[in-house]
Amino acid sequence: MSILYSGLRKILSYAVELYYVDVQSTGREFIPEKGPVIFAANHPNSIMDTVILGTQNDREISYMAKSGLFSNPAVAWLFNQCGVIPVYKKPRPGKNNEDSFRRAYEVLEEGGTIGIFPEGRNSGEREMFEIKTGTSRIALGAESKNDYTLGIKIIPVGLNFENRDQFLTSVLVRFGDPIDVSTYKEEHLLDDRGAVRSLTDDIQDRIRQLATHIEGERNVEMVQDILAIYGKELLLAIENRRQEERVATSVGFDALREGDFDLDKIDEDILKSRDPRGLRNWLFDEIKQTTQSSDLDDHFFLKERVADALKHYRKEHPELVEEMKLEIWQYKDHLRQVHLKHHFVSKDPETLSFRKEALKFTSYMLGGALPAAWGFVHNVLPYFLTWSFAIRAPDEAQRAIRGLSVGAIAYPLFYAPFLYLIWILSFQWWVVLLYGLSMPISGFFFLRYRRQLARYRGRILTRTLFQTEGNLLASLKSERADLIASFDFLRQDFLESEEAGRVVPRLGSSADAEE
Repeated sequence: MSILYSGLRKILSYAVELYYVDVQSTGREFIPEKGPVIFAANHPNSIMDTVILGTQNDREISYMAKSGLFSNPAVAWLFNQCGVIPVYKKPRPGKNNEDSFRRAYEVLEEGGTIGIFPEGRNSGEREMFEIKTGTSRIALGAESKNDYTLGIKIIPVGLNFENRDQFLTSVLVRFGDPIDVSTYKEEHLLDDRGAVRSLTDDIQDRIRQLATHIEGERNVEMVQDILAIYGKELLLAIENRRQEERVATSVGFDALREGDFDLDKIDEDILKSRDPRGLRNWLFDEIKQTTQSSDLDDHFFLKERVADALKHYRKEHPELVEEMKLEIWQYKDHLRQVHLKHHFVSKDPETLSFRKEALKFTSYMLGGALPAAWGFVHNVLPYFLTWSFAIRAPDEAQRAIRGLSVGAIAYPLFYAPFLYLIWILSFQWWVVLLYGLSMPISGFFFLRYRRQLARYRGRILTRTLFQTEGNLLASLKSERADLIASFDFLRQDFLESEEAGRVVPRLGSSADAEE
């Protein structure tokens, strides 16, 4: 990895951790440490996709990017130094895609890594466009040029943003099982175009399994509504099933300590190789299975499963979906009338202590007021400047990168006068350092402080409404209970339909999740 690329990667890794509240990745074990690799990912968030993908794996990636991004000389120099390969929509003399393909071949022949977003443009937040054939043509072309000896692997990647237009959102990166390009050798020798098409279809199917792909804006909204009401129950069902499997299949700490475990559970290749690292990794995986897994992957997985069920019922029982849509709309409208959220209505009125909630609210408000005020004073101007520039982006997919770029300039500029003043007053470097660290930390605290106050206020409001509007709240609880009962029935019916083969499953979907 070049010094420039490594340095940029570290800087961007810190920036990503600040900009997003949570970034998780799964499937990193699929990424080989060496050898030619092509990362093929969906493209929901403009240039931020390259930042996220580059910071979530240890390989140096040469991205394929639109030639228009090279129009600025400074940017062009930086891209060239980082190995970015331009792709030309309108070829010009001396600049065409034959050169781009040739450079891509060279990277792969040297055992390097290429990053491609095969949709060729920014996709919807929850929907993928049809992908182009460029990824397949590059992979098969490079293999053909080298007598199919390179061993190129195409790793499908799903980039999932909880809300790509929101500051401090969550991101899940899913790396999938690699596609071995050499398996298309025979087909490619017989039919060039047919092999390209087959490989392209394979790539698209796999990316769609890893990205949260929900067809149609109306389906996106309904999936979000269902999860808001029913998501807790679905997550609990998954965790209960997972716990049962842990008990049934995990080795257990006592057995690991005493060496009393079933060797039949260990992959035969590990035993035959007599590689202590392989055995150690297997034991480590067994231990990890006894720990709580990340719920971010479960969260996006549930979105996909609910979307699958919704698609099934729209096809088989469209009248049922419309009826359910109306019931959800009525329930949401009733919630809006009393300014409540779904989780408030799910609480038993007897469990809500007005005095206790009021005491919590007062204590938190007074205890956090000073650091929150500190964060507000030092961050309000650069925050709104960054927000105002981001919101004016031509489309929402570009807002994140614009916000990140403007923020990287605005915050240091606004912090500098404060730091200079502290230096003049103290002439102590450690005082300046502590002051400088306090500004961004207190800024993040202010954002969470404001949200927490809103939560406490909502709980107190809920308790007050339970006291004064008992009939209305009882009606809302009854509505929610009826919706959950309906969802329970439909979930069981959908799972039975899958078992009976009446539902076409997603490629590579998990059959063991009890959702």
